[in-house]
Amino acid sequence: MKFTWKKIFSLSLAAVMALSLAACGQSNGTDDSQSTSQSQETPPSSTTQEPSNSTPTPTTLTPDVAEPTGDGNVLVVYYSASGNTEAVAGYIAEATGGDLFAITPAEPYTSDDLNWTDENSRVSQEYADESLRDVELTTTEVENWDSYDTVFIGYPIWWGQAPKIIYTFLESYDLDGVTIVPFCTSGSSGIGSSATNLQSLAPNANWLSGQRFSGSASQDTVASWVEGLDLPEASADTEDTQTQLRLTFEGGEAVVVLEDNATTRDFLTMLPTTLTFEDYAGSEKISYLTQDLSTADAPANYDPQVGDVTLYEPWGNLAIFYGDAGSSSGLVPMGHVESGLELLSTMDGEFEVSVAVME
Repeated sequence: MKFTWKKIFSLSLAAVMALSLAACGQSNGTDDSQSTSQSQETPPSSTTQEPSNSTPTPTTLTPDVAEPTGDGNVLVVYYSASGNTEAVAGYIAEATGGDLFAITPAEPYTSDDLNWTDENSRVSQEYADESLRDVELTTTEVENWDSYDTVFIGYPIWWGQAPKIIYTFLESYDLDGVTIVPFCTSGSSGIGSSATNLQSLAPNANWLSGQRFSGSASQDTVASWVEGLDLPEASADTEDTQTQLRLTFEGGEAVVVLEDNATTRDFLTMLPTTLTFEDYAGSEKISYLTQDLSTADAPANYDPQVGDVTLYEPWGNLAIFYGDAGSSSGLVPMGHVESGLELLSTMDGEFEVSVAVME
């Protein structure tokens, strides 16, 4: 994998919990060993644990900022209450050449908020009441989000799970096709069900196995773990090498990123052109072409996903899928709609679409 530095996103994060707590225990069917010590970032996973006698005042954590030295494709997103998760996130960013993005609650967690011994505290209420899961953030806007194909998600373990603020961030993005690597910090518990429960928020992402680190994890330990991951290769100058098409129709436009294959190369020779589309089966918009396209090296079967642009070779038509459809022989993948699919899907009857290569 090609590792280089990009600009590290830095958002200040206020919320620290430096408690001497009891170890994470069994939660949601995950068996974790009990201990008499606990990570400073970790509320317990069992209410039978003895409470701490005091809760220190939070501090403000701000990641170091480094100037970029090149292009990368890795983003390391994290929430840290005491600094343990932040430290591990920094090691991952250094090992991958990735960017850092600190998740920051709009209303910072105070010491009282983080007092897990109080059933009325903010973290206790968020844990007990699913309606409080949507924790407002200062921002979820990550610059150049589409340039990342690998996202690390880091968090402390609270009651055996990721804090609700992590759920809020994941729900803010389309993670289809993105490789996600969860990691956590904890005094003793493994990552357990915290990672699998997050997967429901991005079921079409490529989830890799997560890893738990102690608060004192060394840079070498983290780097060794990263080295063993099967991460996607960074593609240099992806935006420059992919051909994009603009589809213009009454009421809007859509952008399609083409694959590079024999079918798309033939199709490009037809452009610019105007095609007539119509609805088919309540799941796709189709247009019959006046020119045969090559299907060399096409798969025997293809299972289209929402947003896919294909050629249906038996009928000689383009098909843009906006709904679910099953695998079919004769379908040749040509690209994917990056934007404007919702507008395109609402078009009724026959309608004309101007197709041209974007400059």
